[in-house]
Amino acid sequence: MARKMVLVAVIVVAAVIVLGAYAATVMMRGDRGGSVYYLRMAPATMAASLSAGSIDAYIAWEPFVSEAIVGMTGEVLLWSEDIMPEHPCCVVAVSQDFLEQPNGAEVAKRFLKAHLEATTWMIDAMADTGSDEYALLKTLAMEFTTRNESVVDEALKHLEYRYVVDATLLSALEDFVNMYIETNQTTLEAVQDRGYDSVEDFVDTYVNETYIDAAASVEPGLPDLPLMVRVGYLRGDLHQLAYYVANDSRVLGGAENLFNKYSVTVTNASGAPYANGGVVMDNFAAGIVDIGYLGAPPALIKHITVGTEIAIVAQANIEGSGLVVSVGSGIDSVEDLVNMTVATPGETSIQHLLLKIALDRKDIDLVLKT
Repeated sequence: MARKMVLVAVIVVAAVIVLGAYAATVMMRGDRGGSVYYLRMAPATMAASLSAGSIDAYIAWEPFVSEAIVGMTGEVLLWSEDIMPEHPCCVVAVSQDFLEQPNGAEVAKRFLKAHLEATTWMIDAMADTGSDEYALLKTLAMEFTTRNESVVDEALKHLEYRYVVDATLLSALEDFVNMYIETNQTTLEAVQDRGYDSVEDFVDTYVNETYIDAAASVEPGLPDLPLMVRVGYLRGDLHQLAYYVANDSRVLGGAENLFNKYSVTVTNASGAPYANGGVVMDNFAAGIVDIGYLGAPPALIKHITVGTEIAIVAQANIEGSGLVVSVGSGIDSVEDLVNMTVATPGETSIQHLLLKIALDRKDIDLVLKT
């Protein structure tokens, strides 16, 4: 009997130890596959922070990915196309107040014609990397991003410029809104409170393709209109190069730029360039920006949560972001990031959403580091 009691006691103690270890693991890792912690950080400082060891990884747009690759301090764990192939990234948006001004809709169409032609010129240049046009494109990209030729060359391999508004764009935007709902950053009720029947109705209404469609028929030589466009865009964001291309006379041989060609007067909005798309939306709300280049997700969420009145009227690019880790870090999968710190541009950014998608697929939580 004594031996049986001792055996039972041993079994009980072993069970307590096993259950205790399991409980500790659950407490540490949560009820899924663990947690990755994130910090909000401006992409311009991410590569340096990775090198300094203050973060374990970062996710950003180009050229802030390729500068780490070329500098041999970082390597890409996942490209954004690995997470969401052909995902939309930056868009062009117009303030509703601007559209309602006298000549506002006409000027917006002219602006979009310049954007359309700049984008087409970039696509053609990238199709022939040995051409004079591609050499000029690299020069413009180097000036716009303040990055060297090697970084620009590498970065241009990982994104595609696009201006069309199509069913693929609308479907992806619906996915983004549903993700915001699933992560409790907004609710379906909030969407409905803005006057939309559903997520689909919101996206269909909020994205207005009529301006880019009408821009196709805009001709040069139009009379000038006394309405300047204040443009907001992101600092060093290669995704938004079309604005710089349209504003540079070298693209047309030196006589005029594309905005001149279509009789549009543009200026950088006060404070531009900005750190991220959320700031662009804040400046839309403040009446500082008339037309802006920004990521699609902040354009969506800020309208739902704050009521910023804009219309998405064109795309700027697809893909072109990456999740970067240090060279030789030993991080070979997103599972290896559990309990580590990743920098993102912030919760409203597409990069943050892409990181969350990648982690969700592995049952890993994304938690703000405090």
